[in-house]
Amino acid sequence: MIAKLKGIIDTKFDDSVIIDVSGVGYHVFLSSKMLDDLSVGDNVSVRIAHIFRQETQYLCGFTNDEEINIFNALLDVPGIGVKSAMAVLSHLSIEEFATAVATQNTVTLCKVSGIGKKTAERILLELKDKNLGKVRDICEKHNSNVNDAILGLVSLGYQKHNIMKAIEEVSKNNTQDLSTNEIIVACLKLLS
Repeated sequence: MIAKLKGIIDTKFDDSVIIDVSGVGYHVFLSSKMLDDLSVGDNVSVRIAHIFRQETQYLCGFTNDEEINIFNALLDVPGIGVKSAMAVLSHLSIEEFATAVATQNTVTLCKVSGIGKKTAERILLELKDKNLGKVRDICEKHNSNVNDAILGLVSLGYQKHNIMKAIEEVSKNNTQDLSTNEIIVACLKLLS
């Protein structure tokens, strides 16, 4: 199994590259964020998730182990394949993804091409209790205060989907340092 490749970008495609490692070319799928930063001739060192699917193999490249952990966790969600998992990592930073999981925000995941509401809900349900490094850390910081804020806002009569949009907006400004009351006040300003 391949875990890391270090070589030169030989060819660049829309969703992948060929990395020349001592004369052997490896076809590696990358997130669009990684692809944007690379050019033909660049020296690269890429962490690899080597995926076996029926009669096909995929080499998927990442910058760090945290991305690989999220990618592998996404693949464990029923209905999520290699392309969908790569799309999530192409469109969302680790922090955005972690915040979406922590706040159970389907709206953020639905922004990813190919991810609908039911798929987003399945991802959030499957991953909310997984130990995924930064996702876990952000979930722990967010969960108690954010969950209490959600309950408070629901009791005031607001719809959960509107609350989640407001919490996502408040999250952009770092809710982990906010108390439950501060989150509620910030959300009320957006919901009014």
